[in-house]
Amino acid sequence: METKLNEGKGSMALRKREPLRIRTELKAILYLIPFLVPFAVFYLWPVLRGAWMSLHVWSIQGMEKYVAFANYKKIITNSDFYQYMWHSFYFVLLCAPTVIILGLILALIINQKLWFRTLIRSVFFLPYVLSVSVISFIWLRLFDTKHGPVNAFLHLLGLPSDINWLTDHRFVWWAITIATDWWTVGFVMVLFLAGLQEIPTDQYEAAKIDGANAWKRFLHITLPGLSSVMKIQIFYQIINCLKLFGQVQIMTGGGPGDSTNTMIRYIYVTGFKKDMFGLASAQSIIFCLVMLLIAVIQFKFTDRKDG
Repeated sequence: METKLNEGKGSMALRKREPLRIRTELKAILYLIPFLVPFAVFYLWPVLRGAWMSLHVWSIQGMEKYVAFANYKKIITNSDFYQYMWHSFYFVLLCAPTVIILGLILALIINQKLWFRTLIRSVFFLPYVLSVSVISFIWLRLFDTKHGPVNAFLHLLGLPSDINWLTDHRFVWWAITIATDWWTVGFVMVLFLAGLQEIPTDQYEAAKIDGANAWKRFLHITLPGLSSVMKIQIFYQIINCLKLFGQVQIMTGGGPGDSTNTMIRYIYVTGFKKDMFGLASAQSIIFCLVMLLIAVIQFKFTDRKDG
């Protein structure tokens, strides 16, 4: 009898908790709606629309013919696709390591007790608030062969000062990398600075007492303490560098020749210059899948490393 009473009380408690659980779930959904609606309108729908367009011959007038996966076959059998994909990855190899290293060095300097560190932080972060078009036009003038300040500075140092930064394939990628590093290093610096300030100072004090020099403190305290920030930086910079477009479009136009054409510019030219939006959509889908694959590999690698 007592057991039945307890079971009855338990079932009544469950029935009372059920409306509360439903109300909680509904409230959670209501909180998510302000995010889900813009996500569906501005992200999910364009992706689905692009995937549908990639299965058609599609011009600015609209859909012309359903071709199934013919656009994808055309891409993977075209050597230009692999060339421009390599250009995008080549920029990652140049820009991502340099901007991360420079940002870390600046963060280490600013993290010291310097009276002018606020000024330095502001100076290096300021370019990041500018648009890519402004940055590109600034460096377009700075790298001017005849009247640019970069070559003028090289002349003062007694170095070769007739370098065609934006028309010589030996220097053009370095010019784009320098411009991009200058633009984004402030953001990298700020993230590293935030990570440095989270490392307990007593660890450094204990290391000093044990006789560890600055290099050993950096290797055994600073770098491990920045591991989570470093993973974020590497992931963000790889994806950001793969999306290179504005600097190339304004500074080089993809030249000299096709030496700085990247995947994003390849997609842009296919869609807006050649009026082949179906093919451009297929290129976008493939490039998106490549970036997703990179993200998955990186997450798997970092998870295994953490374990």
